[in-house]
Amino acid sequence: MLVERYDTAPINQLNFDSLTGFLIAKNVPIARAGVFSYRKADGSFLMEAKLPEELLSDDTVATVNCKPITDNHPRENGENVLVNRGNSAKYMKGLTASNAHVDSSDNTLRVDMTISDPELIKEVQNGKEELSIGFQTEVEPRKGTYKGMAFDAVQKNIQVNHVAIVDRGRAGHTVRLTGDSAESVIDDNRERTNEQMETTKVRLDGENITVATDDADKVTKSNSSLASLKEQLKAEQAKVADLEAKVKKAEGDAADKKKKADTAQAKADSAEKDKIELQTKLDKFKTDSVDELVNNRLQLIDTARTLVGDSYDFNGKNEKTIKVDSIKAVDSNFDEKDKSDDYIDAYFDSQVKNATKGRVIGSPSFKGDNGDELGVNPWADLYNKEAR
Repeated sequence: MLVERYDTAPINQLNFDSLTGFLIAKNVPIARAGVFSYRKADGSFLMEAKLPEELLSDDTVATVNCKPITDNHPRENGENVLVNRGNSAKYMKGLTASNAHVDSSDNTLRVDMTISDPELIKEVQNGKEELSIGFQTEVEPRKGTYKGMAFDAVQKNIQVNHVAIVDRGRAGHTVRLTGDSAESVIDDNRERTNEQMETTKVRLDGENITVATDDADKVTKSNSSLASLKEQLKAEQAKVADLEAKVKKAEGDAADKKKKADTAQAKADSAEKDKIELQTKLDKFKTDSVDELVNNRLQLIDTARTLVGDSYDFNGKNEKTIKVDSIKAVDSNFDEKDKSDDYIDAYFDSQVKNATKGRVIGSPSFKGDNGDELGVNPWADLYNKEAR
């Protein structure tokens, strides 16, 4: 049974046709092989894989040729609809070329695009720059992994219906018109840092301390703020000392100088009050900075225990190591090599959600990748009947 899906990718190399004024985008990567997260109508998530043998097949590539380009995904009566000859006059704002092809260097599906609608061209010029494809697919429940990413189902018989220009695609603002490569929900192509914890020495409040290299910038910023507060406090203390000297001088003068002494004393009292307020702020800042680092560490440990259990030794391990070990406790096939910190963070959060709420894997839902289109599945009842 076919269901609708909406994925995101960038387009690049934008140019204007000198004769028509149409906006031309060359060699656009509209989709790539990978594992994507789809939110179902009940709020749970399903990890679906676009495997190269499915996405890059001749049959799927052919469906990309001469397909409508739309301004957002078409919706009628609050539901997504496909583009056809009956509604194309209303929704079609351009057309893909007939040169759809596969780029084997990055396993992407590519095609040239022509945007003809003047309003959509103006929106693109004003910053509307994210791309989302609408397509039909059969979802086959099957667990596995692709490039270290676990999936619950495989998309088969993928048929592209249209390409939409949207304000916000499912992959977020990093997937946009000015991009230069296709991206999935979690980018697994960034360079990864060494998995071993690295430390460095920094000065905090006049003392050398050893911290994780990842935390050095935070401590350095705290140190700068502390230094600024100390300079202010030092200046106030100098003012107090100067005013106190003036008070002593005034006290030694004759009675006719009492008024001046009272004035100097008032200024000294005010400066003393300012000094106390600055000292209070300084003490609170130092406490809050340390408390924040400690609380963040304790919160990570508490969350990670749901995956690694109480016997896990957190001592001496940085945040990345703890998250990787937690993922491996659930998915022994997980390989952190060549995985970005963003990838590991997202995978860790996903495993924690599964551990605390339970994983609900059911029939795939009909929805767009935009935030305002999640959870809409007019085909759900038919899908469920087929399943039964």
